[in-house]
Amino acid sequence: MSDFPALPCYPCPHDSACCAYGATVSEKEAEAIIHAQGEGKVYRTRWGEWRTRVKNRRCVFLKSGACSIHAEPYYPAVCRGFPWTDAETGGPYEFDQTICPEFLWRPELVQLTRNRVNAGQ
Repeated sequence: MSDFPALPCYPCPHDSACCAYGATVSEKEAEAIIHAQGEGKVYRTRWGEWRTRVKNRRCVFLKSGACSIHAEPYYPAVCRGFPWTDAETGGPYEFDQTICPEFLWRPELVQLTRNRVNAGQ
């Protein structure tokens, strides 16, 4: 992912806006998180998708402005690739541009993601 421009992700100047929604996790990631962190940190939606819990409008793993499981082997692939790569498809991550104010302030980042989507990458 070195061909992408840097984002000011740590410390985040946007109060970790991207962590406000929690993250989708795979079955294996969910199992590993439950094993290491205990019950209640992830849940299955009514559609059968596993997600991290959100408390006080932030993912439960966000501590002091940083992800507390970032260095763990079960760090969600969707977080690892965000905002450039979709963990499920390997293609460009398509998301609401308002999820991170950096994309609102730096339109060249939005154009970069659109170009990658249009190129089928």
